[in-house]
Amino acid sequence: MRVTLCFGGSILAPDEPDVACIREIAQALRALKSRKHEILVVTGGGRPSRKYIQAARKLKASSTHCDLIGIDVTRLNARLLIAALGDLAEREPFTTFEAAIRAMLKGKVPVMGGTMPGQTTDAVAAMLASSSKSKLLVFFMDVDGVYTADPKLDPRAKKLETMTVQNLMKLVAVKKMEPGVSIVIDPVAAKLIQRTGIRTLVLGRHEVKRLQEILRGAKHSGTTIVPG
Repeated sequence: MRVTLCFGGSILAPDEPDVACIREIAQALRALKSRKHEILVVTGGGRPSRKYIQAARKLKASSTHCDLIGIDVTRLNARLLIAALGDLAEREPFTTFEAAIRAMLKGKVPVMGGTMPGQTTDAVAAMLASSSKSKLLVFFMDVDGVYTADPKLDPRAKKLETMTVQNLMKLVAVKKMEPGVSIVIDPVAAKLIQRTGIRTLVLGRHEVKRLQEILRGAKHSGTTIVPG
């Protein structure tokens, strides 16, 4: 199966780089490659990205400059995962979808961070999945699925085991997009998922080690987003 995986900065670097998590991800990716899956990877920035963006704002940086700083941090996380993957990955984070897809077709695991100002890594992952004609798009985050509200703030929030992409778009439409924003899946990514009709999963970090069986159809504890 060809699958695009987006590992949120919230699990890669919640406050600082989580070496144990990165090793676990690399191990899971190696297992998938041993089963002949074709894999493309995108990494987020996490709290370090937001800290740098906040500092840049205090220094009167423009929104574009703040975005570029956030992109740099996502690529640092990409470099850490590349280091953990060793020869399975190319040595540099990819900056274009075309180059990432070529590497995937050669049997490598391409790793990307952000690509351009104004786009989150959620959108990058959705575009990469679309460009590569992936069969599945998977987001790994510090929450175990999509909730009706932020479960960290609202104890009444309920997890949705299955939802349509239209309902996802309604849920995220109220969020204002700006550099460093933290959101389950951003509106641009949601629109791309709707347009391409790609099956999408939102999973928690604890499901990384079960990724191989989940791709085989095993039940998971997250949210499945269906096209219609």
